[in-house]
Amino acid sequence: MGNFWAFILLIGPLIFIHELGHLIAAKLVDVKATRFSLGFGPPLARLRLGDTEYCVAPIPLGGYVRLLGLTPGEHIPPADADRALTAKPLWARMFVLGAGPAANLLLPILLYFLYFLTLAPTAVPPAVIGTVVDDTAADQAELQQGDRIVAIDGEDVRSWRDMSKRIAEAPGQELRLQIERDGERIDRVVTPQKAMHRNPLGVATPIGRLGVLRRFYAPQIGVIDADSPAYTEGLRTGDVITSINGEPVRTIEELERMLDVTGDGLVRLTYLRAESVTGPFGSYLYYESAHAQLLPRKDDDGLLSTGLLPANAFIRAVDPGSPAEQAGIVAGDRVLAIDGVAFAKWEYLREVLYSKQQTAVTLSIQSVGQRRPRTVEVAQALRTWRDIYKQDRESLWFGAQSYEKWTLAPPEPIRGRFTYALASAVEETGSVIAMIWTTLGQMLTFERGIDELSSVVGLFDVAGTAADQGIDEFLILMALLSINLGFVNLLPIPILDGGHLLFFIIEAIRRKPLGQRAREISFAVGLLVILLLLLIAARNDIVRYWL
Repeated sequence: MGNFWAFILLIGPLIFIHELGHLIAAKLVDVKATRFSLGFGPPLARLRLGDTEYCVAPIPLGGYVRLLGLTPGEHIPPADADRALTAKPLWARMFVLGAGPAANLLLPILLYFLYFLTLAPTAVPPAVIGTVVDDTAADQAELQQGDRIVAIDGEDVRSWRDMSKRIAEAPGQELRLQIERDGERIDRVVTPQKAMHRNPLGVATPIGRLGVLRRFYAPQIGVIDADSPAYTEGLRTGDVITSINGEPVRTIEELERMLDVTGDGLVRLTYLRAESVTGPFGSYLYYESAHAQLLPRKDDDGLLSTGLLPANAFIRAVDPGSPAEQAGIVAGDRVLAIDGVAFAKWEYLREVLYSKQQTAVTLSIQSVGQRRPRTVEVAQALRTWRDIYKQDRESLWFGAQSYEKWTLAPPEPIRGRFTYALASAVEETGSVIAMIWTTLGQMLTFERGIDELSSVVGLFDVAGTAADQGIDEFLILMALLSINLGFVNLLPIPILDGGHLLFFIIEAIRRKPLGQRAREISFAVGLLVILLLLLIAARNDIVRYWL
Protein backbone atom coordinates (compact mmCIF):
# COMPACT_ATOMS: atom_id res chain seq x y z
CA MET A 1 0.00 0.00 0.00
CA GLY A 2 2.91 2.31 0.69
CA ASN A 3 4.18 1.86 -2.84
CA PHE A 4 0.67 2.34 -4.23
CA TRP A 5 0.09 5.72 -2.57
CA ALA A 6 3.64 6.84 -3.36
CA PHE A 7 3.00 5.94 -7.00
CA ILE A 8 -0.30 7.87 -7.03
CA LEU A 9 1.32 10.93 -5.42
CA LEU A 10 4.16 10.77 -7.93
CA ILE A 11 2.45 10.17 -11.26
CA GLY A 12 -0.93 11.82 -10.60
CA PRO A 13 0.21 15.44 -10.19
CA LEU A 14 2.51 15.19 -13.22
CA ILE A 15 -0.24 14.13 -15.60
CA PHE A 16 -2.60 16.66 -14.01
CA ILE A 17 -0.07 19.47 -14.57
CA HIS A 18 0.38 18.31 -18.16
CA GLU A 19 -3.34 18.49 -18.92
CA LEU A 20 -3.68 21.75 -17.00
CA GLY A 21 -1.09 23.25 -19.34
CA HIS A 22 -3.28 22.29 -22.31
CA LEU A 23 -6.38 23.74 -20.61
CA ILE A 24 -4.83 27.10 -19.76
CA ALA A 25 -3.40 27.46 -23.27
CA ALA A 26 -6.77 26.57 -24.79
CA LYS A 27 -8.51 29.21 -22.66
CA LEU A 28 -5.96 31.82 -23.72
CA VAL A 29 -6.64 31.32 -27.45
CA ASP A 30 -10.38 30.64 -27.04
CA VAL A 31 -10.40 26.94 -27.91
CA LYS A 32 -13.43 25.29 -26.34
CA ALA A 33 -12.57 22.74 -23.62
CA THR A 34 -15.63 20.59 -23.01
CA ARG A 35 -14.25 18.65 -20.04
CA PHE A 36 -11.35 18.73 -17.62
CA SER A 37 -11.13 15.63 -15.46
CA LEU A 38 -9.06 15.03 -12.34
CA GLY A 39 -8.65 11.27 -12.60
CA PHE A 40 -10.01 8.75 -15.08
CA GLY A 41 -13.24 6.80 -15.29
CA PRO A 42 -16.90 7.74 -14.74
CA PRO A 43 -17.18 11.10 -12.94
CA LEU A 44 -17.84 10.89 -9.22
CA ALA A 45 -18.53 14.62 -8.97
CA ARG A 46 -18.86 17.31 -11.57
CA LEU A 47 -19.16 21.09 -11.78
CA ARG A 48 -19.78 23.20 -14.85
CA LEU A 49 -18.08 26.59 -15.07
CA GLY A 50 -18.74 28.33 -18.35
CA ASP A 51 -18.16 25.97 -21.28
CA THR A 52 -16.07 23.48 -19.33
CA GLU A 53 -17.24 20.62 -17.12
CA TYR A 54 -14.79 19.95 -14.28
CA CYS A 55 -14.92 16.37 -12.98
CA VAL A 56 -13.38 14.21 -10.27
CA ALA A 57 -13.00 10.58 -11.36
CA PRO A 58 -12.18 7.43 -9.33
CA ILE A 59 -8.86 6.45 -10.94
CA PRO A 60 -6.34 8.99 -9.55
CA LEU A 61 -3.66 8.59 -12.21
CA GLY A 62 -3.71 12.13 -13.52
CA GLY A 63 -6.45 13.51 -15.72
CA TYR A 64 -7.35 14.68 -19.20
CA VAL A 65 -8.74 17.68 -21.06
CA ARG A 66 -11.18 17.29 -23.94
CA LEU A 67 -10.65 19.94 -26.61
CA LEU A 68 -13.15 20.58 -29.35
CA GLY A 69 -11.78 19.54 -32.75
CA LEU A 70 -8.79 17.55 -31.46
CA THR A 71 -10.10 14.10 -32.43
CA PRO A 72 -10.12 13.29 -36.18
CA GLY A 73 -13.65 13.03 -37.56
CA GLU A 74 -15.21 14.68 -34.51
CA HIS A 75 -18.60 16.34 -35.05
CA ILE A 76 -18.35 20.07 -34.41
CA PRO A 77 -21.59 22.02 -33.82
CA PRO A 78 -21.90 24.96 -36.25
CA ALA A 79 -22.30 27.39 -33.33
CA ASP A 80 -18.84 26.38 -32.01
CA ALA A 81 -17.08 26.06 -35.37
CA ASP A 82 -14.86 29.09 -34.76
CA ARG A 83 -13.83 27.75 -31.32
CA ALA A 84 -12.64 24.36 -32.54
CA LEU A 85 -8.92 23.66 -32.41
CA THR A 86 -8.88 23.00 -36.16
CA ALA A 87 -10.30 26.47 -36.82
CA LYS A 88 -7.49 28.28 -35.05
CA PRO A 89 -4.33 29.62 -36.70
CA LEU A 90 -1.37 27.26 -36.89
CA TRP A 91 0.55 29.10 -34.15
CA ALA A 92 -2.44 28.83 -31.79
CA ARG A 93 -2.77 25.08 -32.35
CA MET A 94 0.94 24.57 -31.75
CA PHE A 95 0.70 26.69 -28.61
CA VAL A 96 -2.16 24.60 -27.19
CA LEU A 97 -0.58 21.22 -28.01
CA GLY A 98 2.87 22.29 -26.86
CA ALA A 99 1.65 23.73 -23.56
CA GLY A 100 1.30 20.30 -21.91
CA PRO A 101 4.93 19.19 -22.42
CA ALA A 102 6.05 22.75 -21.63
CA ALA A 103 4.26 22.57 -18.27
CA ASN A 104 6.12 19.34 -17.47
CA LEU A 105 9.45 20.91 -18.44
CA LEU A 106 8.79 24.00 -16.30
CA LEU A 107 7.41 22.22 -13.23
CA PRO A 108 10.87 20.91 -12.17
CA ILE A 109 12.06 24.50 -11.72
CA LEU A 110 9.39 24.90 -9.03
CA LEU A 111 10.15 21.51 -7.47
CA TYR A 112 13.90 22.10 -7.37
CA PHE A 113 13.29 25.63 -6.08
CA LEU A 114 11.23 24.25 -3.17
CA TYR A 115 13.94 21.68 -2.51
CA PHE A 116 16.81 24.18 -2.42
CA LEU A 117 14.76 26.71 -0.46
CA THR A 118 13.34 24.45 2.26
CA LEU A 119 14.92 20.98 2.24
CA ALA A 120 18.51 21.38 1.10
CA PRO A 121 21.17 22.23 3.72
CA THR A 122 21.02 25.85 4.88
CA ALA A 123 24.82 26.02 4.92
CA VAL A 124 27.22 25.23 2.07
CA PRO A 125 30.96 24.52 1.88
CA PRO A 126 32.91 27.78 1.46
CA ALA A 127 35.44 28.28 -1.34
CA VAL A 128 38.35 27.69 1.05
CA ILE A 129 41.33 25.75 -0.29
CA GLY A 130 42.24 22.72 1.79
CA THR A 131 44.98 21.28 -0.42
CA VAL A 132 46.87 22.53 -3.48
CA VAL A 133 47.82 19.69 -5.80
CA ASP A 134 51.41 19.81 -7.12
CA ASP A 135 52.10 20.94 -10.71
CA THR A 136 48.59 22.27 -11.31
CA ALA A 137 47.23 25.68 -12.31
CA ALA A 138 46.68 26.52 -8.64
CA ASP A 139 50.26 25.57 -7.76
CA GLN A 140 51.64 27.69 -10.61
CA ALA A 141 49.52 30.66 -9.46
CA GLU A 142 50.96 30.23 -5.93
CA LEU A 143 47.63 29.59 -4.26
CA GLN A 144 48.01 28.37 -0.70
CA GLN A 145 46.23 26.20 1.81
CA GLY A 146 43.61 28.25 3.64
CA ASP A 147 43.11 30.78 0.82
CA ARG A 148 39.49 31.78 0.27
CA ILE A 149 38.43 32.50 -3.32
CA VAL A 150 36.03 35.44 -2.99
CA ALA A 151 35.64 36.50 -6.64
CA ILE A 152 36.34 35.29 -10.18
CA ASP A 153 36.64 37.94 -12.89
CA GLY A 154 34.95 40.42 -10.56
CA GLU A 155 31.91 38.23 -9.78
CA ASP A 156 31.35 37.12 -6.19
CA VAL A 157 31.92 33.47 -5.33
CA ARG A 158 29.37 32.24 -2.79
CA SER A 159 30.39 28.61 -2.29
CA TRP A 160 32.79 25.85 -3.29
CA ARG A 161 30.17 24.60 -5.75
CA ASP A 162 29.92 28.05 -7.31
CA MET A 163 33.69 28.28 -7.66
CA SER A 164 34.02 24.77 -9.11
CA LYS A 165 31.32 25.44 -11.70
CA ARG A 166 32.97 28.63 -12.96
CA ILE A 167 36.38 26.99 -13.15
CA ALA A 168 34.95 23.98 -15.00
CA GLU A 169 33.37 26.28 -17.60
CA ALA A 170 36.71 27.93 -18.46
CA PRO A 171 39.23 25.30 -19.62
CA GLY A 172 42.35 27.02 -20.94
CA GLN A 173 40.92 30.51 -20.31
CA GLU A 174 42.75 33.11 -18.25
CA LEU A 175 40.82 34.05 -15.10
CA ARG A 176 41.43 36.69 -12.44
CA LEU A 177 40.91 35.31 -8.96
CA GLN A 178 40.54 37.51 -5.90
CA ILE A 179 41.95 35.70 -2.87
CA GLU A 180 41.47 36.42 0.82
CA ARG A 181 44.59 35.47 2.76
CA ASP A 182 45.36 36.39 6.38
CA GLY A 183 42.74 39.15 6.32
CA GLU A 184 44.05 40.72 3.10
CA ARG A 185 42.77 40.51 -0.45
CA ILE A 186 45.14 39.78 -3.29
CA ASP A 187 44.69 39.05 -6.99
CA ARG A 188 45.98 36.04 -8.84
CA VAL A 189 45.79 35.25 -12.56
CA VAL A 190 45.22 31.58 -13.28
CA THR A 191 44.51 29.48 -16.38
CA PRO A 192 42.55 26.30 -15.53
CA GLN A 193 44.07 23.25 -17.13
CA LYS A 194 41.96 21.44 -19.70
CA ALA A 195 40.76 17.99 -18.70
CA MET A 196 38.23 15.58 -20.15
CA HIS A 197 35.28 14.73 -17.95
CA ARG A 198 32.78 11.94 -18.58
CA ASN A 199 29.23 12.54 -17.44
CA PRO A 200 27.03 9.70 -16.13
CA LEU A 201 26.11 8.88 -19.73
CA GLY A 202 29.75 8.36 -20.70
CA VAL A 203 29.99 11.49 -22.86
CA ALA A 204 33.40 13.17 -22.55
CA THR A 205 33.55 16.97 -22.52
CA PRO A 206 36.45 19.37 -21.78
CA ILE A 207 36.35 21.11 -18.41
CA GLY A 208 38.72 23.36 -16.49
CA ARG A 209 40.70 22.10 -13.51
CA LEU A 210 42.27 24.41 -10.93
CA GLY A 211 44.02 21.73 -8.89
CA VAL A 212 42.62 22.47 -5.43
CA LEU A 213 40.77 20.27 -2.94
CA ARG A 214 38.39 21.05 -0.11
CA ARG A 215 40.17 18.55 2.10
CA PHE A 216 42.68 19.53 4.78
CA TYR A 217 44.67 16.32 5.07
CA ALA A 218 45.56 15.35 8.62
CA PRO A 219 49.25 14.90 9.55
CA GLN A 220 49.02 11.16 8.92
CA ILE A 221 52.37 9.58 8.12
CA GLY A 222 53.74 6.69 6.12
CA VAL A 223 56.97 4.83 6.93
CA ILE A 224 58.66 2.82 4.19
CA ASP A 225 62.33 2.66 5.28
CA ALA A 226 62.81 -0.07 7.89
CA ASP A 227 66.17 1.46 8.91
CA SER A 228 64.84 5.00 9.41
CA PRO A 229 64.62 6.67 12.84
CA ALA A 230 60.83 6.67 12.58
CA TYR A 231 60.59 2.90 12.01
CA THR A 232 63.21 2.17 14.66
CA GLU A 233 61.26 4.23 17.21
CA GLY A 234 58.11 2.23 16.49
CA LEU A 235 56.15 4.61 14.21
CA ARG A 236 54.13 2.94 11.49
CA THR A 237 52.13 3.91 8.43
CA GLY A 238 48.76 5.35 9.44
CA ASP A 239 49.93 7.05 12.64
CA VAL A 240 48.75 10.64 13.08
CA ILE A 241 51.24 13.21 14.41
CA THR A 242 49.63 15.65 16.86
CA SER A 243 52.63 17.75 17.94
CA ILE A 244 56.27 18.43 17.04
CA ASN A 245 58.55 19.75 19.79
CA GLY A 246 55.50 20.82 21.75
CA GLU A 247 53.85 22.68 18.87
CA PRO A 248 50.47 21.37 17.64
CA VAL A 249 50.25 20.04 14.07
CA ARG A 250 46.99 20.30 12.15
CA THR A 251 47.77 19.34 8.54
CA ILE A 252 50.30 17.29 6.64
CA GLU A 253 51.66 20.48 5.05
CA GLU A 254 52.32 21.93 8.51
CA LEU A 255 54.11 18.73 9.48
CA GLU A 256 56.39 18.89 6.44
CA ARG A 257 57.26 22.56 7.11
CA MET A 258 57.99 21.90 10.77
CA LEU A 259 60.25 18.94 9.98
CA ASP A 260 62.16 21.07 7.44
CA VAL A 261 63.07 23.70 10.04
CA THR A 262 64.29 21.19 12.63
CA GLY A 263 67.39 20.46 10.57
CA ASP A 264 69.58 17.87 12.29
CA GLY A 265 68.12 18.57 15.74
CA LEU A 266 66.23 16.09 17.89
CA VAL A 267 62.54 15.82 16.99
CA ARG A 268 60.19 15.16 19.90
CA LEU A 269 56.72 14.19 18.72
CA THR A 270 53.37 12.93 19.93
CA TYR A 271 51.25 10.69 17.76
CA LEU A 272 47.98 8.77 17.74
CA ARG A 273 47.55 5.19 16.61
CA ALA A 274 44.17 3.66 15.82
CA GLU A 275 43.43 0.29 17.37
CA SER A 276 40.33 -1.74 16.50
CA VAL A 277 38.33 -2.54 19.63
CA THR A 278 35.26 -4.75 19.90
CA GLY A 279 32.74 -3.76 22.56
CA PRO A 280 29.11 -4.37 23.47
CA PHE A 281 27.96 -1.99 20.72
CA GLY A 282 30.16 -3.41 17.96
CA SER A 283 33.63 -2.59 16.63
CA TYR A 284 35.14 0.88 16.78
CA LEU A 285 38.55 2.58 16.56
CA TYR A 286 40.34 3.59 19.73
CA TYR A 287 43.14 6.14 19.32
CA GLU A 288 45.98 5.72 21.78
CA SER A 289 48.51 8.54 22.29
CA ALA A 290 52.26 7.83 22.36
CA HIS A 291 55.55 9.76 22.27
CA ALA A 292 58.76 9.33 20.31
CA GLN A 293 62.10 11.07 19.81
CA LEU A 294 63.74 11.03 16.39
CA LEU A 295 67.25 12.10 15.51
CA PRO A 296 67.42 12.76 11.73
CA ARG A 297 70.12 10.99 9.79
CA LYS A 298 71.18 10.87 6.17
CA ASP A 299 69.17 8.66 3.83
CA ASP A 300 70.39 6.87 0.68
CA ASP A 301 70.42 10.20 -1.20
CA GLY A 302 72.57 11.89 1.44
CA LEU A 303 69.70 14.02 2.79
CA LEU A 304 68.76 14.35 6.44
CA SER A 305 65.56 12.46 7.11
CA THR A 306 63.47 11.10 9.96
CA GLY A 307 61.71 8.61 7.70
CA LEU A 308 58.34 10.34 8.05
CA LEU A 309 56.43 10.65 4.77
CA PRO A 310 52.88 11.79 3.93
CA ALA A 311 50.55 8.77 4.13
CA ASN A 312 48.39 9.89 1.22
CA ALA A 313 50.33 7.86 -1.38
CA PHE A 314 50.42 4.72 0.81
CA ILE A 315 48.02 1.81 0.32
CA ARG A 316 45.65 1.32 3.27
CA ALA A 317 43.66 -1.63 1.92
CA VAL A 318 43.32 -3.75 -1.21
CA ASP A 319 40.03 -5.33 -2.29
CA PRO A 320 40.14 -9.11 -2.72
CA GLY A 321 40.12 -10.14 -6.37
CA SER A 322 40.63 -6.57 -7.57
CA PRO A 323 42.99 -5.52 -10.38
CA ALA A 324 45.29 -4.03 -7.72
CA GLU A 325 45.54 -7.34 -5.86
CA GLN A 326 46.11 -9.27 -9.08
CA ALA A 327 49.00 -6.89 -9.88
CA GLY A 328 50.66 -7.78 -6.56
CA ILE A 329 49.89 -4.56 -4.67
CA VAL A 330 49.47 -5.05 -0.91
CA ALA A 331 48.52 -2.88 2.06
CA GLY A 332 51.46 -0.79 3.26
CA ASP A 333 52.93 -0.28 -0.23
CA ARG A 334 53.80 3.22 -1.38
CA VAL A 335 52.93 4.31 -4.94
CA LEU A 336 55.75 6.51 -6.26
CA ALA A 337 54.87 7.11 -9.91
CA ILE A 338 52.36 6.30 -12.63
CA ASP A 339 53.55 5.88 -16.22
CA GLY A 340 56.93 7.32 -15.18
CA VAL A 341 55.50 10.51 -13.62
CA ALA A 342 56.24 10.88 -9.90
CA PHE A 343 53.49 12.26 -7.65
CA ALA A 344 52.88 12.90 -3.97
CA LYS A 345 49.07 13.00 -3.72
CA TRP A 346 46.61 10.22 -4.41
CA GLU A 347 44.35 12.60 -6.36
CA TYR A 348 46.86 12.66 -9.21
CA LEU A 349 46.75 8.85 -9.45
CA ARG A 350 42.95 8.95 -9.38
CA GLU A 351 42.84 11.51 -12.20
CA VAL A 352 45.18 9.48 -14.42
CA LEU A 353 43.26 6.27 -13.80
CA TYR A 354 40.03 8.09 -14.65
CA SER A 355 41.44 9.40 -17.91
CA LYS A 356 42.90 6.01 -18.88
CA GLN A 357 39.63 4.16 -18.20
CA GLN A 358 40.47 0.46 -18.82
CA THR A 359 43.85 1.08 -20.48
CA ALA A 360 46.74 -0.47 -18.57
CA VAL A 361 49.11 1.81 -16.63
CA THR A 362 52.54 1.19 -15.14
CA LEU A 363 52.97 1.91 -11.43
CA SER A 364 56.19 2.26 -9.49
CA ILE A 365 55.63 0.52 -6.12
CA GLN A 366 57.80 0.34 -3.01
CA SER A 367 57.18 -2.00 -0.07
CA VAL A 368 58.34 -1.61 3.53
CA GLY A 369 62.05 -2.40 3.79
CA GLN A 370 62.45 -2.58 0.02
CA ARG A 371 65.36 -0.48 -1.22
CA ARG A 372 64.45 -0.36 -4.88
CA PRO A 373 60.90 0.09 -6.13
CA ARG A 374 59.33 -2.44 -8.47
CA THR A 375 57.05 -1.79 -11.42
CA VAL A 376 53.67 -3.38 -11.95
CA GLU A 377 51.16 -3.09 -14.77
CA VAL A 378 47.50 -2.78 -13.90
CA ALA A 379 44.31 -2.07 -15.83
CA GLN A 380 41.06 -1.09 -14.17
CA ALA A 381 38.09 -3.40 -14.51
CA LEU A 382 34.53 -2.38 -15.29
CA ARG A 383 32.11 -3.75 -12.76
CA THR A 384 28.33 -3.54 -12.51
CA TRP A 385 26.39 -2.84 -9.35
CA ARG A 386 22.76 -2.16 -8.56
CA ASP A 387 21.60 0.99 -6.76
CA ILE A 388 18.68 1.33 -4.34
CA TYR A 389 16.32 1.81 -7.30
CA LYS A 390 17.49 -1.55 -8.73
CA GLN A 391 19.10 0.19 -11.68
CA ASP A 392 22.32 -1.34 -13.01
CA ARG A 393 25.29 1.01 -12.78
CA GLU A 394 28.83 0.64 -14.07
CA SER A 395 32.01 1.92 -12.45
CA LEU A 396 35.73 1.48 -12.90
CA TRP A 397 37.44 -0.66 -10.28
CA PHE A 398 41.07 -0.26 -9.27
CA GLY A 399 40.69 -1.88 -5.89
CA ALA A 400 43.26 -0.07 -3.74
CA GLN A 401 42.47 2.63 -1.18
CA SER A 402 44.91 5.14 0.27
CA TYR A 403 45.19 6.71 3.70
CA GLU A 404 42.88 9.72 3.52
CA LYS A 405 42.23 11.11 6.98
CA TRP A 406 41.02 14.68 6.48
CA THR A 407 38.86 17.54 7.73
CA LEU A 408 36.86 20.24 5.93
CA ALA A 409 36.34 23.94 6.45
CA PRO A 410 33.04 24.35 8.33
CA PRO A 411 30.02 25.13 6.12
CA GLU A 412 28.69 28.68 6.07
CA PRO A 413 25.11 29.99 5.81
CA ILE A 414 23.96 30.56 2.25
CA ARG A 415 24.04 34.20 1.20
CA GLY A 416 20.89 35.24 -0.64
CA ARG A 417 19.00 31.98 -0.09
CA PHE A 418 16.08 32.91 -2.39
CA THR A 419 18.27 33.80 -5.38
CA TYR A 420 20.53 30.82 -4.60
CA ALA A 421 17.52 28.46 -4.67
CA LEU A 422 16.17 29.95 -7.90
CA ALA A 423 19.54 29.86 -9.69
CA SER A 424 20.20 26.30 -8.50
CA ALA A 425 16.73 25.19 -9.63
CA VAL A 426 17.21 26.59 -13.14
CA GLU A 427 20.71 25.11 -13.35
CA GLU A 428 19.59 21.68 -12.15
CA THR A 429 16.61 21.61 -14.53
CA GLY A 430 18.82 22.59 -17.45
CA SER A 431 21.36 19.93 -16.52
CA VAL A 432 18.72 17.17 -16.42
CA ILE A 433 17.16 18.33 -19.71
CA ALA A 434 20.58 18.25 -21.37
CA MET A 435 21.23 14.75 -20.02
CA ILE A 436 17.87 13.40 -21.21
CA TRP A 437 18.43 14.99 -24.61
CA THR A 438 21.80 13.23 -24.80
CA THR A 439 20.22 9.94 -23.76
CA LEU A 440 17.59 10.28 -26.48
CA GLY A 441 20.31 10.91 -29.06
CA GLN A 442 22.24 7.87 -27.87
CA MET A 443 19.16 5.69 -28.27
CA LEU A 444 18.52 6.99 -31.78
CA THR A 445 22.12 6.18 -32.72
CA PHE A 446 21.94 2.77 -30.97
CA GLU A 447 24.59 3.71 -28.39
CA ARG A 448 22.02 2.72 -25.79
CA GLY A 449 19.69 -0.22 -26.04
CA ILE A 450 15.96 -0.58 -25.49
CA ASP A 451 16.75 -2.70 -22.44
CA GLU A 452 17.13 0.59 -20.53
CA LEU A 453 13.50 1.57 -21.10
CA SER A 454 11.24 1.52 -18.05
CA SER A 455 7.47 1.59 -17.60
CA VAL A 456 4.91 2.22 -14.88
CA VAL A 457 5.73 -1.26 -13.56
CA GLY A 458 9.19 -0.08 -12.57
CA LEU A 459 7.91 3.33 -11.57
CA PHE A 460 5.65 1.66 -8.99
CA ASP A 461 8.73 0.23 -7.22
CA VAL A 462 10.85 3.37 -7.67
CA ALA A 463 8.13 5.60 -6.19
CA GLY A 464 8.03 3.55 -2.98
CA THR A 465 11.82 3.53 -2.67
CA ALA A 466 12.03 7.30 -3.13
CA ALA A 467 9.26 7.86 -0.56
CA ASP A 468 11.21 5.73 1.93
CA GLN A 469 14.25 7.98 1.41
CA GLY A 470 12.31 11.10 2.41
CA ILE A 471 10.43 14.01 0.88
CA ASP A 472 13.59 15.53 -0.59
CA GLU A 473 14.35 12.40 -2.61
CA PHE A 474 10.69 12.18 -3.65
CA LEU A 475 10.68 15.78 -4.93
CA ILE A 476 13.86 15.19 -6.92
CA LEU A 477 12.39 12.04 -8.47
CA MET A 478 9.19 13.93 -9.35
CA ALA A 479 11.24 16.64 -11.06
CA LEU A 480 13.22 14.06 -13.04
CA LEU A 481 10.07 12.19 -14.07
CA SER A 482 8.31 15.43 -15.07
CA ILE A 483 11.12 16.26 -17.49
CA ASN A 484 10.98 12.72 -18.88
CA LEU A 485 7.23 13.03 -19.36
CA GLY A 486 7.66 16.34 -21.18
CA PHE A 487 10.28 14.86 -23.49
CA VAL A 488 8.30 11.71 -24.23
CA ASN A 489 5.22 13.73 -25.18
CA LEU A 490 7.31 15.82 -27.58
CA LEU A 491 8.43 12.75 -29.53
CA PRO A 492 7.09 12.98 -33.13
CA ILE A 493 4.85 9.94 -32.72
CA PRO A 494 1.19 10.27 -33.73
CA ILE A 495 -1.27 10.22 -30.76
CA LEU A 496 1.37 12.08 -28.70
CA ASP A 497 1.56 15.87 -28.53
CA GLY A 498 4.76 15.71 -30.56
CA GLY A 499 2.89 13.86 -33.29
CA HIS A 500 0.28 16.60 -33.50
CA LEU A 501 3.03 19.21 -33.63
CA LEU A 502 4.65 17.22 -36.45
CA PHE A 503 1.40 17.35 -38.41
CA PHE A 504 1.25 21.11 -37.89
CA ILE A 505 4.79 21.50 -39.20
CA ILE A 506 3.94 19.38 -42.26
CA GLU A 507 0.85 21.53 -42.76
CA ALA A 508 2.98 24.67 -42.64
CA ILE A 509 5.31 23.23 -45.28
CA ARG A 510 2.55 21.88 -47.56
CA ARG A 511 0.30 24.88 -46.87
CA LYS A 512 -2.59 22.49 -46.33
CA PRO A 513 -3.37 19.85 -43.67
CA LEU A 514 -2.86 16.13 -44.12
CA GLY A 515 -5.86 14.23 -45.37
CA GLN A 516 -8.21 12.46 -42.99
CA ARG A 517 -7.13 8.99 -44.16
CA ALA A 518 -3.43 9.77 -43.78
CA ARG A 519 -4.00 11.01 -40.25
CA GLU A 520 -6.00 7.93 -39.29
CA ILE A 521 -3.26 5.62 -40.58
CA SER A 522 -0.62 7.68 -38.78
CA PHE A 523 -2.53 7.45 -35.51
CA ALA A 524 -2.86 3.69 -35.89
CA VAL A 525 0.88 3.34 -36.53
CA GLY A 526 1.64 5.65 -33.61
CA LEU A 527 -0.57 3.61 -31.30
CA LEU A 528 1.19 0.43 -32.41
CA VAL A 529 4.62 1.96 -31.74
CA ILE A 530 3.57 3.15 -28.29
CA LEU A 531 2.11 -0.25 -27.37
CA LEU A 532 5.29 -1.99 -28.57
CA LEU A 533 7.50 0.32 -26.51
CA LEU A 534 5.28 -0.16 -23.47
CA LEU A 535 5.50 -3.94 -23.79
CA ILE A 536 9.30 -3.82 -24.10
CA ALA A 537 9.57 -1.45 -21.11
CA ALA A 538 7.22 -3.61 -19.02
CA ARG A 539 9.26 -6.70 -19.88
CA ASN A 540 12.45 -4.88 -18.80
CA ASP A 541 10.86 -3.91 -15.48
CA ILE A 542 9.56 -7.40 -14.76
CA VAL A 543 13.05 -8.83 -15.32
CA ARG A 544 14.69 -6.01 -13.33
CA TYR A 545 12.40 -5.92 -10.30
CA TRP A 546 10.67 -9.27 -10.00
CA LEU A 547 12.89 -11.95 -11.52
